[in-house]
Amino acid sequence: MKTLARWVDGKVNLIAIIFLFWAIFWGLNGGDKFLNGEYAANLNDWSVKAVLVDETGGVTHRMHAMETIGPFGVNRDEEMVAFFQRVDMPAPVALAFLYGIGVLEVVLGVVFLALLSWHFLPEGAKARAGLLSDRTLQSLAFKGTMLLFVMFAAGDILFGERTELWEHCTFLILAILTYNLWHSHWVDVD
Repeated sequence: MKTLARWVDGKVNLIAIIFLFWAIFWGLNGGDKFLNGEYAANLNDWSVKAVLVDETGGVTHRMHAMETIGPFGVNRDEEMVAFFQRVDMPAPVALAFLYGIGVLEVVLGVVFLALLSWHFLPEGAKARAGLLSDRTLQSLAFKGTMLLFVMFAAGDILFGERTELWEHCTFLILAILTYNLWHSHWVDVD
């Protein structure tokens, strides 16, 4: 049991936690773009947005609020199409962009997962790993992360999404800090 505890203590360091975080983050962030919620009427009386009345003043029809329900409660397709319509872009362009970014995010999550598994290899096996051993793939993964957050922030500014802008800028700062931690770790090691 002591040997296992020492192995975990020696292997699970800040760099491993960073790789794990970004692998989970990009996997979930990209994967949820393929799981759309559906619009459905909220039939509760408190959700009525408007009513139709007849000549006598009696209510003939209630218009209930629409909300998204589903795996994540968001309909990404319709949200992205609405964003792109603000800048006069057609719906197919919006959907191609949405799913293209989703695929890139999932690929980035897989890259970080590969980096995490590479991190646990013995030192002799790490030296034979090519782009992994000279840390090119790690650098590209972190730079890809920062590039995606810059793209997201630019889109948030373009589409007027202030809340999303704060979120993406916070993650951009986190990506810069984690890249700096990873880079300084390898400079210290070399």
